[in-house]
Amino acid sequence: MRLPSLVHSLQGKMLVYLAFPVILIIAVTVIHWYHNSLNQAISQAKLNLSQTADIIASKVNEENQLAVRTAEVMAIAQQSGMFGDRAASLNYARAVLRMNPSLVGVYFGYEPNADQQDLAYVNSAPLSEGGYVDQAGRFLPYWHRDFNDPQRLVLEPLVDMESSLYYAGLKQQYQQYGHDKAMITEPYVYEGRMLVEQTFPIVIEGEFAGIAGVDRALADIQTFLIAIKQQLQIDVFLLSQRDNVIATTLENSELETKAIVDTGYGELLSRLRSPEHSLDVLSATDPRDQAVYFFDTASINVGNWTVMVRRSQSDIIGPIQTQFRPLLGLAAVSSILILIIFWYFINRTTQGINIAINALEELANGNLSIHVEKYMVQKDELGTMFRSFNRLIQASKDIDRVCSAIAGGDFSRTVSKRSEHDSLSDSINLMSTKRHEAEQALMNQAEELLRTQQELVEAEKMSSLGSLVSGVAHEVNTPLGVCVTAASHLREMLQDINEKIASGSLSKTEFSEFISETDVSCEMLLKNMQRAADLISSFKRVAVDQTTEELRNLIISDYFNEVLKSLYHTLKTTSIEISIVASEPEPETYSDPGALAQIFTNLVMNSVIHGFEDGSQAGQIEVQIEYAEQVRIHYKDTGRGMSAEVQKKVFDPFYTTNRTRGGSGLGMNIVYNLVVHRLKGQISVKHKDSSGVYFFIQFPANLPD
Repeated sequence: MRLPSLVHSLQGKMLVYLAFPVILIIAVTVIHWYHNSLNQAISQAKLNLSQTADIIASKVNEENQLAVRTAEVMAIAQQSGMFGDRAASLNYARAVLRMNPSLVGVYFGYEPNADQQDLAYVNSAPLSEGGYVDQAGRFLPYWHRDFNDPQRLVLEPLVDMESSLYYAGLKQQYQQYGHDKAMITEPYVYEGRMLVEQTFPIVIEGEFAGIAGVDRALADIQTFLIAIKQQLQIDVFLLSQRDNVIATTLENSELETKAIVDTGYGELLSRLRSPEHSLDVLSATDPRDQAVYFFDTASINVGNWTVMVRRSQSDIIGPIQTQFRPLLGLAAVSSILILIIFWYFINRTTQGINIAINALEELANGNLSIHVEKYMVQKDELGTMFRSFNRLIQASKDIDRVCSAIAGGDFSRTVSKRSEHDSLSDSINLMSTKRHEAEQALMNQAEELLRTQQELVEAEKMSSLGSLVSGVAHEVNTPLGVCVTAASHLREMLQDINEKIASGSLSKTEFSEFISETDVSCEMLLKNMQRAADLISSFKRVAVDQTTEELRNLIISDYFNEVLKSLYHTLKTTSIEISIVASEPEPETYSDPGALAQIFTNLVMNSVIHGFEDGSQAGQIEVQIEYAEQVRIHYKDTGRGMSAEVQKKVFDPFYTTNRTRGGSGLGMNIVYNLVVHRLKGQISVKHKDSSGVYFFIQFPANLPD
């Protein structure tokens, strides 16, 4: 290789090795910023979309709740003494309408002759505002606002009660289910306005006597939705219980009152309600303009309405792309400048190493092998350099062999000391010794930690069994105490009868009373002895199952009820209701009853201690057992629940929020190990809309022996 070619090759390599990494770093930084900014913008937009849906749902829910509450208060007023006072009822309904600008109509509707006054009002003269009874004198006042003058109130009688949902539907609902629950009708368009009716039954002495109701215009909701769109660029669809479009912010859409399935958005709504998208924002193509949008929904409890929102993807990523273009241009200009600067300094540096290259060129022209050993015999600086280089290679190989042996666990090899100044070999040899000692100490500590954990787990299990023994013993004392009392009383009666027989003073009446009391005492003895026997039998089954690992056939719901008997002493002083429901017919499973008992006990006690403040709060625990390919157990309570941080660590050993009151932090870890390792299943914490916790457990119905 000639000198100019070698110099140019060296310059090119230095340029590649020095300049290229810097340019690559700039490019990676710019691309990372773009993707990171894009992902953050999309994540924030999804979060804002979900929050907006929840805000809209909350606002509409409040409006619906206010209207329902107004109808309920009107019904309560009737039931509290106003029923039958037609003049007071008229004034009251008119006052309610005047005080609530959002309402367009307020009304009462009595059953025929419900107040025994219909005959008195037949052919009665209407008021100045209008009539309020039908031809039979039935009380049906309907106050509503004049559409041309909202300040003017008009009175007229209700019509079509027997075929309407707001009256006949509510009456049928009360007669069928027997509860006074509000009725919210499907919204409809009347004279250009979207209206919805809220009615509540009037119940007098347990009988349906009529309705109290209000009509509400949804114009304020439409205004609220338009304001949301103008502020956040988010389109809104408000859907009724039957998934008809109540309101929307789409311009010239003509979607109002149409069923969502007939608009092209039906499939999107179904996907949003499906389990895989129920907790996430959906990205999909809009059927109207074929653009990509983000969609989400929120439920409105009162009325069972739904809010569906969307936001254009281009509105989110557009600003990021606008910022990215000048940054990309700046990165390109910077890369060109870096190439020019590096080329300038590399060209100057290569001039300084030309002397070394000339020496190498002369050495290469001597027709010698390129082996390092041939250069080592020279007495010049290059020979010294190659000899030192060869020693460095050999020393590096020696160090590599020793380090590889240490990594493989062989601590017998050492690095030979090259000179008295060779501190590297001393450091490597010392590292080998220290690592060997550290690994031995770590193994000893790991064994000790494992043994300690096993002892703590066994202690936790025995503590649970001890609590079971204490509770059952306390419960057995009660029937046994009754038996002792009954036996003592029976003995005293026998002694008294014996004395009277001996003295010949026993009468027929006294003997009959003795027989009757003896029968009662024997009955009391038998019942309480049987109760004690049942408690001991349940305790025996549960206790034996918890101390052995034998598999057997069992019905899980029945077995959980057996375990509940053993917990009766703990639960009887609380106001916690526990229900165990299984699919019918429930099959037998071949499983580990001891593991099931301990899992169920720990979950219940965890709810009592943490969810219901040691049983001081009332609540419910619901256990649902399903059978498919595997056994599925849904465990839910209505306690105070867990934070996101606690949910992440709930199965970790020794983690507890109750350590100041003696909690070990092993209860839920034992549950996890029993489900995963003993039952060969899975356990997880699921999201729950209301308060409380929700554990989902599944495992095979039949375990192998």
